[in-house]
Amino acid sequence: MITVFTARRVHTMDLSLPEATAVAVLDGRIIEVGSLDSLQPWLSRHDHVVDDGFADAVILPGLIDPHVHPGLIALLLACEWVTPEAWDLPGRHVPATVGREAFVARLYELEAFHPAGEPLVVYGWHAQFHGELFRDDLDAISTDRPIVLWQRSFHELRCNTPALAWLEAEEGAEWDPHIDLEAGRMWESGMGFGLRILNPHLIGGEHLGQRLEEMIRMVHGGGVTTIGDPGYAMADLDHYLDALLSVHEGANVPFRQYLIPAIFRYRLEFGADHAEKLAQHEALATDRIRFLHAAKFFADGAFIAQLMQVGPPGYIDGHEGAWMANPDRIADHIRPSWEQGRRIDIHVNGDMGLDAALDAIDMLLHEIPRFDHRTVIHHFGLSTQAQSRRMAALGVSVQANGYFLNLFGDAFVDRWLGAERASQITRVGSARRNGISVALHSDLPMGPLLPMKAASNMSTRLTLSGEILGLEERLSPYDAIAAVTIEAAWQLRLDHEIGSLAAGKQADLVVLDGDPFELDPTAWPDIPIRATVLGGEVYPCD
Repeated sequence: MITVFTARRVHTMDLSLPEATAVAVLDGRIIEVGSLDSLQPWLSRHDHVVDDGFADAVILPGLIDPHVHPGLIALLLACEWVTPEAWDLPGRHVPATVGREAFVARLYELEAFHPAGEPLVVYGWHAQFHGELFRDDLDAISTDRPIVLWQRSFHELRCNTPALAWLEAEEGAEWDPHIDLEAGRMWESGMGFGLRILNPHLIGGEHLGQRLEEMIRMVHGGGVTTIGDPGYAMADLDHYLDALLSVHEGANVPFRQYLIPAIFRYRLEFGADHAEKLAQHEALATDRIRFLHAAKFFADGAFIAQLMQVGPPGYIDGHEGAWMANPDRIADHIRPSWEQGRRIDIHVNGDMGLDAALDAIDMLLHEIPRFDHRTVIHHFGLSTQAQSRRMAALGVSVQANGYFLNLFGDAFVDRWLGAERASQITRVGSARRNGISVALHSDLPMGPLLPMKAASNMSTRLTLSGEILGLEERLSPYDAIAAVTIEAAWQLRLDHEIGSLAAGKQADLVVLDGDPFELDPTAWPDIPIRATVLGGEVYPCD
């Protein structure tokens, strides 16, 4: 039985047939896009039903967020949230909290109402919005209960004295330079040391599955039918994949997800047997959960925490960023995966980090030339024009965070980079002018899983204060929508399956109550999402 979905307009994101009014689906795949009249060669010969429930709506390809962390958001959903911007989370609304006084007052409230004897873990603190808070400040709130502030970037913890003891920070400080006991700071690898205890406390046992189930609503609410997870799981890969396969598989889950291993995590957990273990995990693929022939690597530190490695003239206050990998060894880390033909994903935030990543790819291309390698730079916080042109020459793509500029641009102008460089955060306009593929992601929980908002951010370049930063670095409306559909699919090597609407592709759609190409991009986040369609099955949205 053929099902024909009709709409006021269908934007296919395929320039060969950009618009239509009907999509015909059979066995989960599109058999033809066009109009009821043009579909007659099919419809006159086969049983069919016309579904006109979307006749007054607009259909686009199902939205794609190629960089989401279900395991990470599951971990943080188990925390209290006090963030500088408002969030709508499953079952709760988090209002914005700005200013040191308001933030500290909220900490006192949470400490007073938190169950006795339980550590208090709070996500969302950020010095730009809440002022600096160190060990002594948190000890003033309690010297009995462990209090952990999880920085808004996720890459840093601030702890009181009981929390340092709970996380065994003194032991880690003996070898890890990213643990400062006096300040109560644990960042990058130091934070990773603390996760040994935080992870099982927050999402041990049955709790992980419960949080992953909550995350399903976040994906669906954003109109998303495909997510990518580069570097899945923070620890205990077996436990994570068991929970994921039990919760995110089945007809009740309205999206597919594609997993990309962080090779260093497999090496840390399984040692010499890491390659065999990865192969065992990849054999667990299901209809909803699949593994890509790809691998994730890291260069420099977090953008939001100002730990990205920035070249001259550096940060205004003179502080230095952090490396997540020795810049001279990045090629060594990548080489085995490169030799296996895996697509390479590299976490990069600063321009100095980008130089290190591009040097590594340049070296590997000379050692083992590869065509259509589709290496992707993830986040793309700060870059230069020269780097944009070099990326184009090397065949490297951009997958930018659609929220960096919007959420943090104002503060980066004032405190960290100055007007010129801060206005060019996420230099996506230059990337497109140089012919580079540009996709957008949320890096949930770094940004909300709302691709239409991410696309709006990069098409308007508006900050929270309403300022426009880097007018020339905007994406066109078409490129912005492409960045959350066909370009995201291309970067995942899935553009033959998803990302546009054409005969033979998966019948993955999003149904909107407005046409983004008729509206100003500032209005895109407010377009109601009526439903998604995955493989021809309709999933209504609340």
